[in-house]
Amino acid sequence: MGWYYDFPKAAPRPQAAPGKERKKFGETWWGKQWVETLSEFEGDQRMSRGRAYARADKVKKFKVDKGKISATVQGSSGNYKVAIGVKQYSDKNWQKIAAKIRETPLLLGKLLNNEMPQELHETTGFTFIPSSFSSNCSCPDYANPCKHVAAVFYTVADEIDHDPMNLFLLHGVD
Repeated sequence: MGWYYDFPKAAPRPQAAPGKERKKFGETWWGKQWVETLSEFEGDQRMSRGRAYARADKVKKFKVDKGKISATVQGSSGNYKVAIGVKQYSDKNWQKIAAKIRETPLLLGKLLNNEMPQELHETTGFTFIPSSFSSNCSCPDYANPCKHVAAVFYTVADEIDHDPMNLFLLHGVD
């Protein structure tokens, strides 16, 4: 006779908001790079559930700021506060980045048109897609990232698609 554990069933996946049933996150080059950083977690069901939460517009009070992302995610049992931290570049590093940008008029022109040039990291020597992060969620799930953090990550990809300058803000310059 084996042991039997009666685990609670997972909450049903939220329905996607109208028009977002097949929403793809990471439409632009930068958005794709952001989503690619999540690929190490891709086998985890929580990432899939997080995409469903993002498609259902469950991420509220979303804010990108210097070195951090904060949001409230509407979960099946209430609202959860999510905080994600990213390492900021120092003032000295930002001075180096700005000098490289000024030396490359084409790069500067694209940035002034609110475009994030694909060659930015090669030209400056700095990457703007974080390779590591810290995250915290007020939900009871022990896993990190949980589905609520995942939902915020996919929402960030969407925001980067619409305003790639959020990557500068995230790393410490607005």
